[in-house]
Amino acid sequence: MTSARGSNPQRRQSILLVDDEQNIIDILQEHLAKNYDVASALDGASALKSIRAKRPDLVFLDFAMPGISGVDVLKAVKEIDSTIPVVMITASPDNAIAAEAIKHGAFSYFPKPFDLRYLDHLAAAALSR
Repeated sequence: MTSARGSNPQRRQSILLVDDEQNIIDILQEHLAKNYDVASALDGASALKSIRAKRPDLVFLDFAMPGISGVDVLKAVKEIDSTIPVVMITASPDNAIAAEAIKHGAFSYFPKPFDLRYLDHLAAAALSR
């Protein structure tokens, strides 16, 4: 499927935040909303519904969520539209988790606790590719 992202230079780029912790979404949304249109979902099923309805330009996706796991959501996003970059969010210091995410098509990963400067860098890098 072809994506229309990037076809309108006047349009603000859109980011979907997916995390089962509302406080994490609030922090990221407040920071990113200065430069992007930001939507959020608290679980994988809601995220996939949102992605099917309105393709975001970028997804920040929590690795560990109840119900559909972050890796399963990542796989589904890549089936829906393989051009959407996905950055996985993880609280685990285990590099194997990051490697698994990259293996399944993630653009990168973002560790908790957050460094918001790194968040800005990741968003810009993912959206410029």
